[in-house]
Amino acid sequence: MAKTDKEKKEIIAYYVECQNYSETGRKFNIPESTVRHIVKNQDEIDIAKVCEQKREENTEDVLQAMKRRSKKKIEIVDKIFEAMDGKLENIDMFTNIKDLATAYGIIMDKELKVVELDLKKQEIENKKNDNKDTLAKLDEVLKNMGGVI
Repeated sequence: MAKTDKEKKEIIAYYVECQNYSETGRKFNIPESTVRHIVKNQDEIDIAKVCEQKREENTEDVLQAMKRRSKKKIEIVDKIFEAMDGKLENIDMFTNIKDLATAYGIIMDKELKVVELDLKKQEIENKKNDNKDTLAKLDEVLKNMGGVI
């Protein structure tokens, strides 16, 4: 069944979002092979570039959501630490040290993940800047050559 340009773009957009040929096929009620054909034969959109942009957007969205909630997170973490301190000061038969250690480990893991995401964001920005510099240098070389390759 022939697809219009609009339908093909919708299929490609959905594929870029989910990165799954089968899921895309089910969504549009077409065979997986048709989705593969549409995606692989698409000249207008560089799928790899769009996928990378989507990953960058998703990373940025996660970072922004975390920043919006940072005040609340700090309040919650402070309460957890206060409760843990209280338990540690008043150890009784109901205090489970393993649970306290697990909670502390989870908190530290999440904090490290935030640092990792920040570093990834910096890495992406550095790559963007490097690409801009390279393009500027290439543009300068072309100008010096009179625009002829």
